Amino acid sequence: MKNRQPTTRPLTTSARVHPPFLPYLHNASRSKSKGLKWIPPLAAVVTAGYAASSYHQARETAAQQQADADAERRRHEALMADAYGDRDSLEALERAVAAYEAQRKG
Repeated sequence: MKNRQPTTRPLTTSARVHPPFLPYLHNASRSKSKGLKWIPPLAAVVTAGYAASSYHQARETAAQQQADADAERRRHEALMADAYGDRDSLEALERAVAAYEAQRKG
C-alpha cells in the first residue's frame, strides 16, 4: 500500500455557484412586478398629503375656537362693565351698586 495524498481540485472562478434555472426565475419575478414597484412611494405620498391636510384643518379649527372664545370673553366683560360700571365716576358706581342690589334680591 502506498500512501497517497488525496487529489485536490483547483479552485477556479468559473465554477457555478447556483443552479442553471435560478437566474431565469429571478428575472421572471422582476418582470411581473414592474407596475407594483410604484405602490409604496405612492402610498407614502398619499399618507403625507392626508397628514398635512388633517394638521392644517385642525389648526384652522383651533384658531376659530380661540377667536370665538375671545369674542365671548370680550362680550361678557362689556356686559359686566355696563352692569357694574367702570368706576370712573360716582354716578357709575351708584348705578353699579343699584344693579348689584337688584340682582341680589331678584
